[in-house]
Amino acid sequence: MAKSNNEDEIVNEMASAGEPVRLNKTALPPLRHRILSGGGVIMGGFGAGQILRLVSNLILTRLLVPEAFGLMAVAVSVNIWAIMLTDIGIGASVIRSKNSDDPAFIRTAWTTGLLRNLLVWAIITAAAIAIYFLVAAEMVNASSIFANPVLPVLMVAIGLQLPVGALGSMNAALAERKLVMGRVVSLEVAQQIFTMIVTIGFALASFGVWALVIGTVSGAAFSSVLSHFIYPGPTMKLQLVRRHFDEIFHFGKWLIIASFFGFILNRGDQLFFGWIMNSDSFSLYAIAGIWMMAATTLIQTVVGRVFMPAFSETLRDQPDDLAKLYRQARLPLDLIVAAMAFGAYFLAEPIFALIYPDQYAGVGYYVKLLAPALLLLPYRLISVALLASGDSKGFTAVTMVGGVAMVILMPLAAEFAGDRAAILVYACIAVSTLPVVWNLGRKIMTLDWVIEGRLLAAMVLLVTMLALSPAPA
Repeated sequence: MAKSNNEDEIVNEMASAGEPVRLNKTALPPLRHRILSGGGVIMGGFGAGQILRLVSNLILTRLLVPEAFGLMAVAVSVNIWAIMLTDIGIGASVIRSKNSDDPAFIRTAWTTGLLRNLLVWAIITAAAIAIYFLVAAEMVNASSIFANPVLPVLMVAIGLQLPVGALGSMNAALAERKLVMGRVVSLEVAQQIFTMIVTIGFALASFGVWALVIGTVSGAAFSSVLSHFIYPGPTMKLQLVRRHFDEIFHFGKWLIIASFFGFILNRGDQLFFGWIMNSDSFSLYAIAGIWMMAATTLIQTVVGRVFMPAFSETLRDQPDDLAKLYRQARLPLDLIVAAMAFGAYFLAEPIFALIYPDQYAGVGYYVKLLAPALLLLPYRLISVALLASGDSKGFTAVTMVGGVAMVILMPLAAEFAGDRAAILVYACIAVSTLPVVWNLGRKIMTLDWVIEGRLLAAMVLLVTMLALSPAPA
């Protein structure tokens, strides 16, 4: 197999369909090159995605009322809750396992994922029924988004994306394992374009919030079908090999707990504020959350898709280099999140006032309040290193601490200081996890406390600026 620096050639050399996927290390560029290349591809894909997101959002905010976005925020959050309640880290297992060149392992992972997503859809349906009866029993604040009678049906409908998406090829995880990201990102951008076209088309046809549902489910189907054609590797079919399933479950059993608390950390705000805020205010907060999630996803994607496989490979081959790789990753990530967070503080309100109609006034204000959360994202590199080392129990402990802190502190802040304080608490809640993160991280690598402290100092400055700034009239 000839060595090639061209990503497409490397992918084509992986394996033909139905054969074991064996990417020889000699066929791949050095790890550093693949980190830079993979990160560059992800950043490029993210930039293209944000342009598409901006275009789509500007069009849809002129075709749909704000409440449509509030309804979707809650429906999607319930979907994510059910997903994370059953998450056993199937993709992470493929990335880190030594058995990933065995077609039976890949097919077992695919079958497990499909069965799991069918279970998730059943859980979402049960949650929708529960919400319906809570509303009927007048146990829900009549002014909240949860009281909208469309919500339960919307939850079940949007949940269709899960079994549909699970039909996609597991060979995508093999590409991520080797940091061969070109086709992965290309398919994601293509899916986003397809989803945008379908959604706008149905919005123009006056389908209202259902345009968002149809677009999302159609996009999942589009991606699933194409994934079987663009990723070389074993053909997907139902297969469960006990030893492979046991490996996946043994690695992922702690991640079920981690994912539950991870949901509270990452999406619990949507359910909490959807419950306590009036429908109009929450709808604006939900739109701000879309933009903050986009920024968060950029960092999380780089951390997860680039450094999870990079840390895994380093730990397999040169474990003494882990600390060096971590320190090299922190500087660019720290600079990026600092620019994003302080940029949001100074520019969010004038930019969103310019691009959105008057009825969406307030989105920029909520973006500002959420900005401190960006400064805490690079610390997730340590959690990813723990996961790459196989310490899913330690990874779980980190998310549990943050989830418990959020459940306790956010309601207290809302009760005694109002919504603004509760949002700031949510934005800073990951600080509660840092003592655990550092304690566990020191077991696998040496930490530089200057590096660990600089973003905390930036966060204190930003929170002080936000606390002293006046709320909009």
